[in-house]
Amino acid sequence: MTRSAAHVTVLLEEAVEALAIKADGVYMDATFGRGGHSRRILAELNEKGRLIAVDRDPDAIDAGRAINDSRFRLVHRAFGEIAEAAREAGAEDVDGILFDIGVSSPQIDDGDRGFSFRHDAPLDMRMDTTQGETAAEWLARAEIREITEVIRDYGEERFAFQIAKKVVAARLEQPIVTTGQFAALVRATVRTREPGQDAATRSFQALRIHT
Repeated sequence: MTRSAAHVTVLLEEAVEALAIKADGVYMDATFGRGGHSRRILAELNEKGRLIAVDRDPDAIDAGRAINDSRFRLVHRAFGEIAEAAREAGAEDVDGILFDIGVSSPQIDDGDRGFSFRHDAPLDMRMDTTQGETAAEWLARAEIREITEVIRDYGEERFAFQIAKKVVAARLEQPIVTTGQFAALVRATVRTREPGQDAATRSFQALRIHT
């Protein structure tokens, strides 16, 4: 079974129903993922309808090649660039846009992407692996203040400052390049833990949002 086939889209019917689709309308799926929403939207369109999907993840773009439909166009861009994506697809106006923002389960499950501490893998965390700075590269250069702000603001971590100091001290000994290294560092720094939650959860959430 392929990853795209195994992935189950959450609240699929509810999300598509909220679009109130017109059969001959033009719609955008701003976060294609593995195509669950896009396939459902296409099922509601007639031969005059169009769907433009957007994703910055190369794996999502690869998954989209399985949809062979003349009404469908998939553009490799971030959801913040949907206006540019619409122009590239030749659409001046659209009737509705669906956003399903955040990390998808296939990205979490793929250990090589470095999104989760469940796998000891390169600390990457980029949505678009073709460009930009990895989480490891950012941790290697960021100052204590920057790391503190990211972990505190995006992760709501009470021990953000202590974690930041630990990162800067640890990288003098060796680069922090894997999820296992970063998780272990955070676990050793966080003094109190929420029941049932790994101490590294909030810090990983913060890095995912930042990266």
